[in-house]
Amino acid sequence: MQVSARILGREFGLTAEEMNRVLLKQGYYVKSVIGYEITEKAVDYVVEKGHHSGPGGYSRYNADWVTRTFDESIKDVLQVTPELIKEVRAELSSERAIRYAKLVAERAKADADFIAKQTTENIPPITQATFFNLDEETIQKLKRAGIAGIVIGGTVALGYGIYKLTPKIKVWWNNRMHNNETDKVVENQKETDNTN
Repeated sequence: MQVSARILGREFGLTAEEMNRVLLKQGYYVKSVIGYEITEKAVDYVVEKGHHSGPGGYSRYNADWVTRTFDESIKDVLQVTPELIKEVRAELSSERAIRYAKLVAERAKADADFIAKQTTENIPPITQATFFNLDEETIQKLKRAGIAGIVIGGTVALGYGIYKLTPKIKVWWNNRMHNNETDKVVENQKETDNTN
């Protein structure tokens, strides 16, 4: 039965990365620019299958990769010792630490370069005029248009308010006048009653 490096590594308590390093150290792989390639020693134990993700518009969508599976009989010839496991883990750990330190140094340098560039250049302050790339005449026209818009908007709002309030004011006025007339009629009746 064929198994992947991950499954093969489980037998020895290793991750796929650690198992691949063991295979490299024992001569089943050689390191190349694109990763690992199998050696003559591994031909009897390894099956390689190439994959292509299909046609796409960009090269990143046309990925090619190779999967390798190992015959389980390779376990009989591998000499995985606790010392080898310890050595492989130490190598991988130090490589990760070096990669991380390099990444941190590159970021620090990029940050320092950016800050130095920002402080040495004479950068004018960003205003709305420079942000929108407007000249002074255009800014004045926009201000006048804004004032005109506010005046027109206020006039429209006032007209709408009058339109909505007029019927209510009419009703209130009519009720008030009616009440006044009723009060006058009542007073006149009282006066005529008092005189009779």
